[in-house]
This record gives sequence, C-alpha cells and structure tokens, in this order.
Amino acid sequence: MPRFFILIALILQLPVFGQQHPVCDSTSFIQHTCFSLCYNEKTEQANWVSYFLTPDRVSSKTAERSDDFRPDTMVKTGSADPADYKGSGYDRGHLCPAGDMAFDSTAMSESFLMSNMCPQFPGFNRGIWNSLEQKVRKWAIEFDTLFIVSGPLFYDTTYSFIGKNMVAIPDACFKVLLGKKDTSFYSVGFIIPNLSGLKNFMAYSVTVDKAEEVSGYDFFTWLDDKTETAVEENKSNLFSD
Repeated sequence: MPRFFILIALILQLPVFGQQHPVCDSTSFIQHTCFSLCYNEKTEQANWVSYFLTPDRVSSKTAERSDDFRPDTMVKTGSADPADYKGSGYDRGHLCPAGDMAFDSTAMSESFLMSNMCPQFPGFNRGIWNSLEQKVRKWAIEFDTLFIVSGPLFYDTTYSFIGKNMVAIPDACFKVLLGKKDTSFYSVGFIIPNLSGLKNFMAYSVTVDKAEEVSGYDFFTWLDDKTETAVEENKSNLFSD
C-alpha cells in the first residue's frame, strides 16, 4: 500500500480530541508517525513520549521488531547516538515500547530512534519496566482508547552522564495512563526508581496528580477541567495486577 494511504489510514484511527500531549515548545516538539515527544537537549533524551493504543492496535501484530537503533534526524540540535550507550552498562530503554508499535512497520522502526531512549539499568529495563509495558498492552484491550505518556525523571540538577553526547542517567521513569471507555475516563500513574531488582510495578502506582507533581508536567489538559480534576486525583481500580 502506498505510504500516503498508510498515513491517511493511521490518521483516521485518531480519537477525536484536542491536543493529546503535554505542553512542549515548538523547537523541541517532534511528531513521528504514531508517537510524539518533547526532546530535551540538556539531558539528550525526551522529557516525555506520548501515544495511544486501541484494542485493534494491540491485536494487529504485523510488524517484526526491527532493532534499527539510530539517531533521530528530526532533533534539530542532534539526538543521542547508539554509540553513547556502548560499554556504559546501561540499556537503551524505550519510552514508547517497540511492542506497542507492532501494528505498523514505520512506527516500529521509529520506536528505535534514540530520541525514544533513556539510559536504564538492565535489570530495570528487562524486568519491572518490561513487565509494566506488557501489562499496559493487556489493559489497552479493556478500553476503547488508552492514552500513554512515559518519560525519565531527574531529582537533581547535577546529572551523571554516559557517552560522548553526555546522555543523562535518570533517577526514575514515569508512565501515566488514561483509559477511555464509552464516555468515561480512568487513570493511573507509575513512578519507578531506575534500579535493578524491583519486582512489583503496582507497588509504585500513584495518582496522575502525584505524577504531575513530581514531573512538573500537566498531562491531560485536553480534558475539560471538571473531568481532569476528578480523573487525575484517583487511581482507578480498573488498572490492577
């Protein structure tokens, strides 16, 4: 199918809402085929990556994992490079998981752009973070649409770095979820320390309000104020282990 028609088909899948990502200045905002991000030159990674899943997207596994890690040429200041991670002891940890993009080969490939990575301890990336990613795909089947925002967290302005491009090592990673079912919304957040050996991701669940307080981002501003307040101050029991 020609690329133009693939893009049109993906656009027609978009839920009918306003801007579905946190605020980002125009010079740092990047829209890829199926996810958007706000790039931070200081840390050489995204502040956040935003996208959505539907039951159809989760069930449509048409794209094989590509593993084509590469710089993101859409980052005007230059993104991190795979070489920055070589020999560092850190994994190239996805913010938008490759497994969430298995419905489209272009989206799958773009998930391996270095703008979608942050340095994660191997035990974190392959352990608790991977377990949460898999659970998110299962949760997505239970909603009409599941909106997801993920990113790194830094608790100090003095960073530790890896690589020639000085990629900052996050203290933790967050993931916030907003599920839409019929006309209702449900939310939960997660703030998980970037450490090996952690097991139960539900032990790190928080309200979206708490995730906003810690991260400094306002996640779901496209909701009306009343709905946003009600949804973000509670963890929905629809998100359970």
